[in-house]
Order: sequence, then C-alpha cells, then structure tokens
Amino acid sequence: MRIEPQRDFGTRECPSCACEVAANHNRCPICGYEFPVAHPARRGLLALIALILLALILLGYLRLAHG
Repeated sequence: MRIEPQRDFGTRECPSCACEVAANHNRCPICGYEFPVAHPARRGLLALIALILLALILLGYLRLAHG
C-alpha cells in the first residue's frame, strides 16, 4: 500500500493537552502523548465477536417471532 504524503487525514484531539494532531500521526508534537495503536489481530477478533453477538440477537428474535 502506498501512502500519499499530501493526503489530508483529518485531525484528532490529544487527550493530554487538547492540541489538534494530524490523524495519521501517532504522537502529539506538543506534549509527546502516544496514541494507542490497534493491532490487526485485535481488530479481527473484535469484528468476530460483534458478528457472533449479532447472530445471537438475530436468532433470539427469530425464535420469538416463530415460537
């Protein structure tokens, strides 16, 4: 994947000093706060858990509707 250096990624607020930081930066240039980075495996696990919960809710709804 190629990243375009001129692309605007938006901003996010530093929770430590409230400075606006570019969304593609992982460290605040003012106070040095390091934003946590989500690992791909963790994101995949969270997506799997969300799908399982959604399936359980849907199955429960279908049982109530037909039972």
